[in-house]
Amino acid sequence: MNKKKISLFFMYLIMFIVTVYYLIPILVLISTSLKPQGQVLSRTWQWIPETITLDNYKYILQQYPYLKWTLNSLIVTGGTVLLTLSISLPAGYAFARLKMRRKNLLFSLVLLTIMIPFFAYTPQLYLLITKLGLKNTYLGLIVPMSTSGVSIFLFRQFIEQLPPELEEAAVLDGCSNWGIFSKIILPLTKPAITTSVIFTAVKSWNNLMWPLIASSDNAVKTLPVGLSVNVFQVETGLNNQPPYGIVMAAALLSIILPILLFIFLQKYFIQGIATTGLK
Repeated sequence: MNKKKISLFFMYLIMFIVTVYYLIPILVLISTSLKPQGQVLSRTWQWIPETITLDNYKYILQQYPYLKWTLNSLIVTGGTVLLTLSISLPAGYAFARLKMRRKNLLFSLVLLTIMIPFFAYTPQLYLLITKLGLKNTYLGLIVPMSTSGVSIFLFRQFIEQLPPELEEAAVLDGCSNWGIFSKIILPLTKPAITTSVIFTAVKSWNNLMWPLIASSDNAVKTLPVGLSVNVFQVETGLNNQPPYGIVMAAALLSIILPILLFIFLQKYFIQGIATTGLK
């Protein structure tokens, strides 16, 4: 066996171990959510339940406003993605192609925002949102999560590796900067856009801290907040926590849409990650 085959074998072995490592918790989640309460804490673990039941899922859908929480999360996540793209795409194009003074300094300041944790300025942000009357509104949940230095960096790096000859030809044809951006740059940045959509959507969908602070009204509570407060009982402690089967069913329901989004956009996501930063 030559060195190439040995290295290939170890590569596949590592990939298998990592896959199993990440797959086991998901399988435990699914298995527990399908078990009656009497089988969840049995002494012998069973991957396939003796009695498969959907009662845990029915309980979640009947006892809690799961569909309303999901709709709120979809609105907040969709709004955050659209606003992030509306800001980050033109900014990335400007940093990559436009000539302006102090451009590198401004880009460095954008990168600096990546290193500042969100909770460092959460109290000031809460006071600002309250003062503007945006507390318990979709807009108050969307706007603070729509600034993304990562997306600006991603678009800037991707656009920089595009051939400048395409834009030069468009300029000769009398195309403006906006025309170049909308007709040439946007169609070519689909992989980068997809990557940003996945990153932003998952981040917004899973975000708990800011929606928990800014949405005390049940009408705008997102899915993570609703499940955490009402099902996972993060505010009252483990003594009041529902049975494990119900908790696992709720957790599985909360991750279905992000998983489907990634599966649907996986091809473009991998392409965007592979090409970003190449010049």
